[in-house]
Amino acid sequence: MTGTSKTSKRVLLVDLNNFARYPTMPIGYLARILRASDHDVSVFSPLSLGVQGVAREPRSGALTLATTKLNHRVAVSRYGWIRNLRDRIAAPRRSQLSAESDRVLREFGRRLQGEKPDVVLISSYLMYRDLCVAMCAAARRASVPVLLGGPYFAQMEVLTQWISIPGVTALVAGEIELEISRVVDTIIQGGSLSQFHGVFTLSKDGQLEGSVAPPLEDLDRVPFPDYSDFPWDLYPNRMVPVMTGRGCAWGACTFCSDVSSTSGRRFRSRSPQNVMAEIEHHYKENDVKNFVFTDLKLNGSLDVWRAILNGMQQVAPESKWIAAVHVGDDSNGGNGLSASELRAAAASGCVRLTTGLETGSQRVADLMRKGTAIDRTVRYLEAASAAGISCRCTMILGYPGEKAEDVAASAAFLREHAAHIGRISLNRFSIMTGTVFHRTLQKDPAHYPGLTQLQSNDAVAHVGHYYSEVSRRDYRKAMMGLLDAVHAINTRDLGSRAQDFEGAM
Repeated sequence: MTGTSKTSKRVLLVDLNNFARYPTMPIGYLARILRASDHDVSVFSPLSLGVQGVAREPRSGALTLATTKLNHRVAVSRYGWIRNLRDRIAAPRRSQLSAESDRVLREFGRRLQGEKPDVVLISSYLMYRDLCVAMCAAARRASVPVLLGGPYFAQMEVLTQWISIPGVTALVAGEIELEISRVVDTIIQGGSLSQFHGVFTLSKDGQLEGSVAPPLEDLDRVPFPDYSDFPWDLYPNRMVPVMTGRGCAWGACTFCSDVSSTSGRRFRSRSPQNVMAEIEHHYKENDVKNFVFTDLKLNGSLDVWRAILNGMQQVAPESKWIAAVHVGDDSNGGNGLSASELRAAAASGCVRLTTGLETGSQRVADLMRKGTAIDRTVRYLEAASAAGISCRCTMILGYPGEKAEDVAASAAFLREHAAHIGRISLNRFSIMTGTVFHRTLQKDPAHYPGLTQLQSNDAVAHVGHYYSEVSRRDYRKAMMGLLDAVHAINTRDLGSRAQDFEGAM
């Protein structure tokens, strides 16, 4: 907490984005901007209690395969009650934050009583709704207003489910960080929030009031995040997130909920100079040499991508970094992923890249509107691996239209190219509110034959479903083969250069 004047307003920032293995960027932005406006800011992060974040694709153990196969069979059961029971049992196990929610809530109550903030700002993933409800109730009892925000409140169906939580004063929908100081002051003073785009409230008669803020255009205006409040000694490795742009330069994948989130609605990029200045800033201020670029696709702006390749070691000597990239069309100026550029990336400190493979079937990739070609992805994996970069691929199982032969093609792809892949993140297809897939399904359910038992849960932006193809014997057999192929890759050690980032992305 910084020293402040007597007129400062006390703001408690609550971080419920407990997926990360590094400080939370939105909290860092809010802390920096509010402090610049003479607000007395403190941060409550569950990690300060020892509640760890979720690790992504940790190395598979001896029992992982058997457990994964059993879990998958239950998760795709034709009986809805079995799937629902599994989800209820699994919910507390999704993260340590879910399992430790009572302890986190008690500590939040103590912070309310001890710090007596003028306002509480909660940033949360949708999966922590129950904890948010309990925190808002505690704040209400303490007569403290609550401003609630998160990445997925740009979807009206979701927003309407959250705005009515008792104790919520207002809900943020859109990129309003440059206005956050004025919004906070207005809440504290009891003024009208109707002047702010991106802030929703309920009128006295229960009517929703507000509008989603438009995407922020000049990203260079946003100051660098302040990560000084986070318990650095409790992270497995010291690393910092950096986002060079918002949205996705491809932005067409039917299943993707990231491109329909608050910051993903249209691609915008920061200037290369601004990005490199932030890297240098964190290198010096936070004493870090590990960087996680959290862009949906870091090569969305080739100017920024090439500035990092050419300048990373100049502004942050001996640093290492990881990112996600899109293996799209490599004509007309390329996609930044040629063999020579991947060697340059490795020389600049890149140790791991993630790409959305999603499937080994070109037919299914086209259904998804991935904009990638399987043979081009092969060339990328071979070139990145040869450069010494660990390759992580995301994959989706059960996309409507997928057949047994498509699953078998995915398994064959992994077996053939396993030497060039460090980790696979395999996920069952999920219908997320607001995605292209979801909107198409709403307009024309017949567009996706085989989908039944649709159950919408807008509070968590999810539509439960059953895809009939998964019950076919040949599909199940191919599915088990794919799980075998994924397990064979994920049991291996990461290369030594990438080990510091195990579980991060």
